[in-house]
Amino acid sequence: MTGWGRADHYRRVAADAEARPPPPSPLPEYVRDLLDPAAYPHHPAAVELRQTHISYVFLAGELVYKTKKPVDFGFISQLTLERRERFCRAEVELNRRLALDVYLGVAPVVRTPAGGFAVEREGEPVEWAVKMRRLPDDRTLDRLLAAGAAPPGIAERLARRLIAFHESVRVVREPPTFAGGPAERAWWEREYGEAQGFIGSTWAEADARRTRQFVERTIEASQRLLDERLVAGRVVEGHGDLQAKHVYVLDDAAGTLAIVDCIEFSDWFQFRYLDVGYDVAFLAMDLEALGHGELGDELAGRYLAAAHDETMGLLQPLHRALRAFVRGKVESIGAQAQEVPELQRRALHDSAARYFRLAAAYAQRRAGPALVLLAGLPASGKSTVAGTLAARAGAAYLSSDAVRKQLAGLDPRARAEGTFRGGLYDDAITERTYAELRRRAAAHLEAGAPVVLDATYASARQRAAALALAAERGVPALIAELRLTDDEARARMAARRDDPLRTSDATWELYQRQREAFEAVTAAEAPAHLVLDATQTPAALARAIARELPPAS
Repeated sequence: MTGWGRADHYRRVAADAEARPPPPSPLPEYVRDLLDPAAYPHHPAAVELRQTHISYVFLAGELVYKTKKPVDFGFISQLTLERRERFCRAEVELNRRLALDVYLGVAPVVRTPAGGFAVEREGEPVEWAVKMRRLPDDRTLDRLLAAGAAPPGIAERLARRLIAFHESVRVVREPPTFAGGPAERAWWEREYGEAQGFIGSTWAEADARRTRQFVERTIEASQRLLDERLVAGRVVEGHGDLQAKHVYVLDDAAGTLAIVDCIEFSDWFQFRYLDVGYDVAFLAMDLEALGHGELGDELAGRYLAAAHDETMGLLQPLHRALRAFVRGKVESIGAQAQEVPELQRRALHDSAARYFRLAAAYAQRRAGPALVLLAGLPASGKSTVAGTLAARAGAAYLSSDAVRKQLAGLDPRARAEGTFRGGLYDDAITERTYAELRRRAAAHLEAGAPVVLDATYASARQRAAALALAAERGVPALIAELRLTDDEARARMAARRDDPLRTSDATWELYQRQREAFEAVTAAEAPAHLVLDATQTPAALARAIARELPPAS
């Protein structure tokens, strides 16, 4: 079977696995031989075997060798030796983008003159292996989090790394038949059909029904947006499998991040070729599944705000639900693989059920149409909180800093010289900026989406104009004001001075002038006004605001 396969393929795989008795020795002969340290040129002290549903992984001292299983699950077909070699070479090439010195090359597995099997010796290859430098097991992000040892600022570091990665990789320019609205709909129809065999097993019927309804409604309502993101260059050749266990925070002087195990086996949309929001959503979802949802929310928020991605947040609930669904499906396949030890299969069964439950939970999180003015002085963290809120609630994100520079024809990250109400920040440009924020917000509200406006909103007149927009559209509005002390603001400004992703040009002098000019929000001014301590975490602040928003219908 090639390509995606028939819709009932997984059900037949599951039925066949249950019907046939386990073979006397489930491991291929070459796998058993590669458990001998003598099979390797560097003669490790011992060899440990680990398995996934598609690979055998040999931990051999300071090196790791990974071979591909001859399997066909529809979404992946690697039955021939030629195909497995191609996937090995693709894995090395693609993963060097985020872990350059980890992926060392492709090594042959050959039959020896004595009749056994060995790695990297003379002879005709009978299998191929990806050769890697072994990274320390205790430095994966999931283990660091479990040990309470994740380094400070990890969300910001990950956001920076992923933005740089996505801006460096190939942008998909194929027509919408490959990516965008039609492809998203077709992908889901295939995926759901192929996963139906797990309903009643790892996938509870209620979770399957809720997820299906949410996904199908959201995809149908988002066809235009999905196509627009393709045209805008937001679909790239990304990673495709961003789990916390694939992120290594190395214990070196620089605290290097190495991200491994990118998808290499498919050129199909939704695996490696995907909307950048899917990559971010995958890791945010996985962090939540591990009990660190606030960190996942902050990661998505920092990425969204620093990437100036106006519409990424609108799709985050969908993206996270689909990433959780994919993990549930993959773990379900592993739970029925007879060559996998029983204890591991039980763990995979439980893990699959948790991922499927999480996918269903995202359907309850998206907010209905509303307008949030995230106001406050510079350095209060407005952008990060606004991005985090947009990603969590499924909202559009509009930043005055980014819009101001876009109107001036500048890159949002370009530094702009200016004084209080002078240069790029004079009254006329500020007026144009806030008018453009309202114009864009109106379009999103008209489409039925919530909107988060990230701006100082020091002027009661500008706040009134935004609130009038919400009233005209018949949607609730909220002013969420972030406050912090002068000392805290000054410390934050100093800390972010050299941040390459910084959009704001505010200085300490500008902060002082804006503080003096800020017109306090009055009780009569806003239908709802939250005053929040900006020293709280971005995720905690975003969740506090999200609780005030109406749920999606």
